[in-house]
Amino acid sequence: MAYLGFARKYRPQKFSDLTGQEIVVKILQNSLKNNKISHAYVFSGPKGVGKTSTARILAKALNCKDSQNRPCDECPSCIAIKESRSMSVIEIDAASHTSVENIRDLRENIRYASVEGLYKVYIIDEAHMLSQAAFNAFLKTLEEPPPHVVFVLATTEPRKIPLTVLSRCQHLQFKRIPINLIKQRLQYICNQENINATEEALYTIASNSEGSMRDALTLLDQVTSFTTDVTQDNVNLLIGGTDINVLYELVESLIDGDREKIILKVEELNNLGTDFKRLTGDLINFLRNAFISKITKELKLYITESEASLIERLNKKTSEEHLMILLKELINAEFAIRNSFFPRVIFEITLLKLSLLSYFRNIDNVLKEIKEKIPLPSPSASLKTDNYDISLSQVWLKFMEKLERENHLLAMKIKHAKVNFTEGGIHLIYNGGASLYADSVRENLSEIKNQLEEFIPNIKITIHSYEDKNSELSKQSEISKYEATNHPLVKKTIKLFDGQIFDVIPKKGGNNV
Repeated sequence: MAYLGFARKYRPQKFSDLTGQEIVVKILQNSLKNNKISHAYVFSGPKGVGKTSTARILAKALNCKDSQNRPCDECPSCIAIKESRSMSVIEIDAASHTSVENIRDLRENIRYASVEGLYKVYIIDEAHMLSQAAFNAFLKTLEEPPPHVVFVLATTEPRKIPLTVLSRCQHLQFKRIPINLIKQRLQYICNQENINATEEALYTIASNSEGSMRDALTLLDQVTSFTTDVTQDNVNLLIGGTDINVLYELVESLIDGDREKIILKVEELNNLGTDFKRLTGDLINFLRNAFISKITKELKLYITESEASLIERLNKKTSEEHLMILLKELINAEFAIRNSFFPRVIFEITLLKLSLLSYFRNIDNVLKEIKEKIPLPSPSASLKTDNYDISLSQVWLKFMEKLERENHLLAMKIKHAKVNFTEGGIHLIYNGGASLYADSVRENLSEIKNQLEEFIPNIKITIHSYEDKNSELSKQSEISKYEATNHPLVKKTIKLFDGQIFDVIPKKGGNNV
């Protein structure tokens, strides 16, 4: 007997065998029970989720001799359909039967009743491939077929089927099969076939099948064709997947800003013949799992224990915001990597850019450290240290957030000012056209001081307005711009990203640092 692949050997034969399509199964079973069979169905959904198998099971049930347990899978009719030798079930490949002549032949044949069962079931696979003329010729027959005929149109692209056809059919939508259900089915088959398979390997197969049970079974078949042990390494060898430890090392290097390690690791992967397009997708999925795990502990992620352990270690070293930026930027770069003639170079440069975010810190954590380790000095103390200047800027931002919630109009007026932190306290400086807000803000100075007391106690606020561009403050602003553009970190960033400075704009509501 010829060898049967797992996808054919374990093809669903009863409604109870169908995985992940509970709604479709319930609709069809109730229709059979209540004798409310539609004359035509459209089964739509992704590849390999059971559309054609369900159509065959429906054909069995319609012609089954057992009235209580349809299909019984034991009567002559069920066995004939199972073995693809029944004249009551006619399967048509629409990709090779697209013409009007094919539809005319079908219209002639449906007039004759089945000699074996109660119904003739026509299963038209990839129905969207029929031509427009063929659909038009099919309309009348589809709307009023003989009572002994049931049509099932299976398609992966229902939008290509004319609305005039869809309106004459009962449309059942199949969905992708969840990873955990595919993994359970794979484990069942491994037990039946005495195959040694690790949980990690089965998870990898299930996750790479993209919701298709057929693809998962085909992949399992491929793995077992060259090894008796289905392990993570063997599966990765077949599909070109990336070892989870490699993904961990790359993400850890991004978080730590270890650019030398990134370069060495990419070189090592390149020497191993790694597909960097595939690696990018694996890295995105790994970061996605880390991000989701960081946000919530309630959501059940279908990942292996080893991956969960590595993700937990990573999440202790970074924040949600950092992971979100890494994930977003890597997704943005994926298109360029996938379509580049030099995917290794684009991948490498992308990781080096992202490693510059290693200094990324959550503002709430920064404020917490400020309160614990850097107490705010009095206005008379020296305010020239970088740590204090940065901390005061962060606290000012928190103050502005609260003020905007309580007095939005006043907050907007303050945002038009340039804020300087000096030895004399906090200076709100209005230059040029923005100076018209100065008087209004002065009138509310007492309210501002009262609100600010909660964040920065015992500090003086002064308001200045200048229209002369040659004033001392304007000159000081030019000096600040010069210092900003010549800062070592700014120069290094421009060199790495091959960029240039078009303008230097002070932050609204904050200092110029």
